[in-house]
Amino acid sequence: METAVVELTPILVPVKQACALIGRGQSALYELIGAGKIRAVKSDGRTLIVVESLREYAAKLEIDHPVKVAPPRRRKPQHLRQAV
Repeated sequence: METAVVELTPILVPVKQACALIGRGQSALYELIGAGKIRAVKSDGRTLIVVESLREYAAKLEIDHPVKVAPPRRRKPQHLRQAV
């Protein structure tokens, strides 16, 4: 007999998990909520973050703030560097 495995995508997550999902701290997350960039709801006194709003926030960042990365610097090997 086979058991079916169903993957569930969360709709709401606690603040700590939302921070981990977007790589930001709690203070930054609450600032984003206050600015209306991320949606949050209260349930039994707990603040829960709407996961879809995290996706929307991340997608908007990609459009509004593209990353420009400089090529890595070529450093001299340690034994060729002069002592300071």
